[in-house]
Amino acid sequence: MGKGFKVNPSQLQVGSQDVQYLQGRCEAIAQYAQTALASMAGSAGHEDLASALHEAAERGNTAFTGLLAAYGHASNSLFTAGQAYVGADNSAANAAAGVLGGWTAGGPQALPEPER
Repeated sequence: MGKGFKVNPSQLQVGSQDVQYLQGRCEAIAQYAQTALASMAGSAGHEDLASALHEAAERGNTAFTGLLAAYGHASNSLFTAGQAYVGADNSAANAAAGVLGGWTAGGPQALPEPER
């Protein structure tokens, strides 16, 4: 029988926040890079160099757009996985409570009288 591993749903959700932070940093870097390349292209004074800088800005924008989408997907996946684990834990706990009836961690409890 294989050995399992323990999943901490709150850590998945913290990981989601960490990835969101990285996504924000990536977006800021993309904006700075875009602005820098556009500024250099505008002040290049040479048509071919300006064209190359504009093309670099467009390619950079495409690359950063893909990277931002990947960060967003990873963040959403971590958060969704955390919610799924919490839901599974709650379902298991509710199912166990239903099977055990009036039993709790402290032992059997009095069950309510049936309605007449």
